[in-house]
Amino acid sequence: MAGLIELWNNMRIKTKILVTYITILFISFVITFSVISVINSSYTKNEIMSAGTQTVSALKGNLSLIFENVTQFSNLLYFDKNVQEALRHVDTASIDPSIQKTIKQSLVNMILSGEYISSVMIIDSYHNTYSSYKKSPKTVSVDQIQESKWYQTIGEHRGNGFFMKGSEGVIEFYGDTPYITYVREIRDVNTYKPLAILLVTVNEETIRNYFDQVSDAQKNDFYIIDGKGEYIVPPKKDLGHEDNRLVIAQDIGIEDWKLAGLFQFDDITALAPYYSTVIVLVICINIIFAFFCSIMLTRFIFHPLQKVETHMMLVEKGQFVEMEVNQQKNEINNLKRVFNHMTTSIKNLILKVKEEEQIIAKTELNLLQAQINPHFLYNTLDAVSALALMEDYDNCFKMTQALGSFYRNSLNSGMDFIKVKDEINCIQSYMTILNIRYDNEIKVEIDVEEEVMDCEILKLLLQPLVENAVHHGIKPKDGKGTVSIRVFSDEDEIIFIISDDGVGMSEEKIAEVMEGRSVTGKSGFGLYNLMQRITLYHGIKQPVLIHSETGNGTEVAVRVKRMDAKGEKWVD
Repeated sequence: MAGLIELWNNMRIKTKILVTYITILFISFVITFSVISVINSSYTKNEIMSAGTQTVSALKGNLSLIFENVTQFSNLLYFDKNVQEALRHVDTASIDPSIQKTIKQSLVNMILSGEYISSVMIIDSYHNTYSSYKKSPKTVSVDQIQESKWYQTIGEHRGNGFFMKGSEGVIEFYGDTPYITYVREIRDVNTYKPLAILLVTVNEETIRNYFDQVSDAQKNDFYIIDGKGEYIVPPKKDLGHEDNRLVIAQDIGIEDWKLAGLFQFDDITALAPYYSTVIVLVICINIIFAFFCSIMLTRFIFHPLQKVETHMMLVEKGQFVEMEVNQQKNEINNLKRVFNHMTTSIKNLILKVKEEEQIIAKTELNLLQAQINPHFLYNTLDAVSALALMEDYDNCFKMTQALGSFYRNSLNSGMDFIKVKDEINCIQSYMTILNIRYDNEIKVEIDVEEEVMDCEILKLLLQPLVENAVHHGIKPKDGKGTVSIRVFSDEDEIIFIISDDGVGMSEEKIAEVMEGRSVTGKSGFGLYNLMQRITLYHGIKQPVLIHSETGNGTEVAVRVKRMDAKGEKWVD
């Protein structure tokens, strides 16, 4: 090992590049071959899985149709008036010829209606049998019915039928042909008294014919299995433990039975020689290419690297000097571009930090905004509860509808912007809630220019202003007053003016509100938050102006950038 390391260290760079390239190339193609083989195997399995699932689904549909038709035919026989009347008159173990003729005719009609039905049998209360066959059975052992497990539980189904494998020895066909039996108790439709037992058999050969129509006899096989793993309809061949076969099973909706398909996929290693030939050919071409590249790299690598080293030493001294980059596309020039990008990134680091601080500030403001809304929700829900207790259902309904409309518009699916008309609707819902709470003492006057209705603005822009007008302007006065809202465009801006005829504010109070501080600890908080949001989103330094006099009401003017319905800045 030490000798190999020494040999490597003493190699020329060109030789190192060549050896490294060939080694990596060889490893790469070995991995590629393995990946292609895995992908091909996975693709083959997925294709067979998809095709097999469709085939099993188609067969499942055919089987479901067979079982459903058997059930439907049994219903027709169950409610056949002639059959019902005939079975009611059975009162002896001797078969009445007229009764037998009536029932026999119905059984013949049923067996002729379904090509997949091999036999139909009715056994009355006196163990008289009435039957019709396409293929006569070897034996019919009526005496074994009472000993069978299915007979012990047939009453629990209360006239509903069920499917089972065979019949526990009641019916046996020549050659021990397997079959499926539909068992149902026939009851008097008037008194619900048990009259007879209906046995409908479906030969396995019928089902196997459906399987053979869609299966490849050499590769695919189908069978029906129950929840215990026992075959209802067995496969043609022993399944064994073959690894190159895929099993797809689906519930068929009958008892706990499943339809399973066994699919064989081709041996994917057959393509291995093709892959090997292609890979060897590509490796040879790349080896020739590697020799040529090593000569070129040896010639052009050292001088450019020395220049890169010189500029890096300048950066170490704090001098961010960019390197000259020509139009050639190679690793050294890419390294120079990366270096120049690094120096530019360092120069712009302060700006990026400031942008991140703005994002953090915006996030904090959003969190502060989220803290405002719950108080309004709690108060409104308390008012709704009070109205419900007072049985004032009209106002309770109006307040609930208004609350839903308010939060639907204010939340706006998590988006920051909302149309002006939706913001106005939000305010109208908000004022509806307040007026129900305060006995319609507050009037609202709204005047909005039509051309700005579909413009986008920050959501909840007006709500804190209207809230301040009501709670800090009108309510301290006498609880009655008017809030006016005017919205109009001014070049590339939208102006919102919210005024009230409340108690007004002093200059000192206005200064406190604009700075987000107040003696109450709450007044002005929403307005200050709004100012910060507008500044962050629109870059307007002073977006809010307040004009007020103590005792003469307050007027608040808000400026935002005008945007169209797509959220883009409006251009005149």
